[in-house]
Amino acid sequence: MANYLLAGGSGFVGSLLSEMLVSKGHMVYILSTKKRTSIHSNIQFVLWDTKNNLIDKSFSLMECYIINLAGAGVADKRWTKARKKQIIDSRLDSLKTIYTAVEQGQLKPLHMVSASAIGYYGEGDKEFTELDPSDESFLSSTCKSWEDAALKFSDFKIPIAIVRIGIVMGIEGGALKEFLKPLKFGIAGIPSDGKQIYSWIHRADLCSMICFLAEKNMNGIYNAVAPNPSTLNEIFDEILKLKKGIRIHAPAFAIKILLGEMAIEILKSSKVSSHKIESEGFSYKYPTINTCIQSLLNG
Repeated sequence: MANYLLAGGSGFVGSLLSEMLVSKGHMVYILSTKKRTSIHSNIQFVLWDTKNNLIDKSFSLMECYIINLAGAGVADKRWTKARKKQIIDSRLDSLKTIYTAVEQGQLKPLHMVSASAIGYYGEGDKEFTELDPSDESFLSSTCKSWEDAALKFSDFKIPIAIVRIGIVMGIEGGALKEFLKPLKFGIAGIPSDGKQIYSWIHRADLCSMICFLAEKNMNGIYNAVAPNPSTLNEIFDEILKLKKGIRIHAPAFAIKILLGEMAIEILKSSKVSSHKIESEGFSYKYPTINTCIQSLLNG
């Protein structure tokens, strides 16, 4: 049994990751801004205040694995100036708070896995790998700052794995939940022409990958995407095999008016490689969009 400290452990990805770690017999400590009661003996909630860089002073944890998924949702709200600041600050403040706790001896980590996103990459016809540079977009610069803050933990002589997470597919949240909403009214609403390539990953595969990186004490940057990126049309092809709906394409200009700058990420085509993590021995349970959608919609 190992001790895991999770930042963002109550979110869309973190909640499943917590269950997965507990199923492996580990003890999970979830950092939370509110007092919560655990429903499992192997899960405890720990209060923290990222604005003041504090983790409950009565709490300490030695020989632990840190997993950082914390950060305000990128697609939850329109990107106003205030929202952009919140997106950046929520990521950097979380890492700074954990760093301070380690620096003061409150935590003694053996390894860290920290989230980033494939928004790090730009748009293009090529297949992006972990060696490609960032671009000048807001999300890319945010990811770069996020990763730089995580890499600072090398001060403590521990291996750090950074996961550049793709579009996470699951029923409880993320893109698929949004795709399914209009289908309640018989409409499959597809942004633009649907030819843009989405580099996605099943939520369960993402959680398995994070466990894999921690258990193997791996170091470096890894793309957390499935081996077979799909166009948006291909994703809806699979959805419409199981859900009835009429395809309606929303023009790109309408998406831009509705979402503003955030529309860049909806309309962007980005093919991201999974070769590096596969070469390390990780295998996917849901490698294709067919297996992914079937598992999610057929339960």
